[in-house]
Amino acid sequence: MMRAVLVDDEAPARARLRALLGEVGGVTVVAEADNADAARVQIAAHTPDVVFLDIEMPEERGTDLAASLPEPRPFVVFATAYERFAVDAFQYDAADYLLKPVTRQRLQATLGRLHSKIAARREAVRELAEASRAQAHLLPRVLPSLPGYALGAAILPARGVGGDFYAAVPVGPRLAMVLGDVSGKGMAAGLIASSVQARWEAALRHEDLALADMMTALNHDVFASTEGSRYATLVHVVLDPATGALRYVNAGHPPALVIDAAGHETARLSATAPAVGLLEAPSFPAATHALAPGDTLVVVSDGVTEALDAAGSEWDVTEVSHLVARHRHDAPALAAAVIDAIRTHRGAHQGQDDVTVLVLGRTA
Repeated sequence: MMRAVLVDDEAPARARLRALLGEVGGVTVVAEADNADAARVQIAAHTPDVVFLDIEMPEERGTDLAASLPEPRPFVVFATAYERFAVDAFQYDAADYLLKPVTRQRLQATLGRLHSKIAARREAVRELAEASRAQAHLLPRVLPSLPGYALGAAILPARGVGGDFYAAVPVGPRLAMVLGDVSGKGMAAGLIASSVQARWEAALRHEDLALADMMTALNHDVFASTEGSRYATLVHVVLDPATGALRYVNAGHPPALVIDAAGHETARLSATAPAVGLLEAPSFPAATHALAPGDTLVVVSDGVTEALDAAGSEWDVTEVSHLVARHRHDAPALAAAVIDAIRTHRGAHQGQDDVTVLVLGRTA
């Protein structure tokens, strides 16, 4: 059964359409509204499959309302008494349009097209959910336990399947960690992210490889499989737990932050090399940093550094320091707190980009 919201400032027009929908069948009208503000409330409350929307309404036109709806949007069928507005409707990604007075025959044809579109969308949602579950199984369910250190991670895909990934793997006495972000979003980026993560983990098995050589090998594999059309920025860190020494490559990624025990940012581990898979034969020089007792390393994807609020302002990444001070003894809680802060900052615009956080705290 298709669920619909009717939006028209004229009550008789809504009544006529509701009666026609009842005659044709297969549609449940879950709500009505006579203006754009009321429509937004009803659409958010009922998440309908389709909105039948009048174009010419006082205060705000139906086309403006449709353009303002956040993703995932219902299908929109515009209704208008003026044929010249019908063509304009498709500029707003309309599923169809109806000329008033609406006829039963025309409505039946529209509903037939809508049923096909809704079925296809539901199948796509089902496939996306399955892909999301598969990708989630590839991410670490439990991070390694390391005396004197605390690890935490959290991820929020923009579209169920995302281009971000992370991993933490013991390599002999050391710990290797990575947080990466494949260009783009959605299913294609998710497939490549899983591939890059798997190649990274496979490269770790060659313990005799220097860090730069390992990254070169990873770049070769990614470039060969994508021909430069897709790339991944990432931060690859190797920790010596005995000393707290970090050896890292930042491949075109936002700087990783080091926050001390007092909650002050003491270092940014900036890019040392280009993104993986972008160039055929770049070099990947490594850099070093010492993690002191009480220090916390926070690596984030650009879904954090480029998160926008309704006014278009980016989230202030220095807020990480305050969150570290609040959750310094709980790395998983810190990672979750960063995700929550981004959700709050983005408000109604949650589908901007994948968001991933990886935390390493030295507790002793």
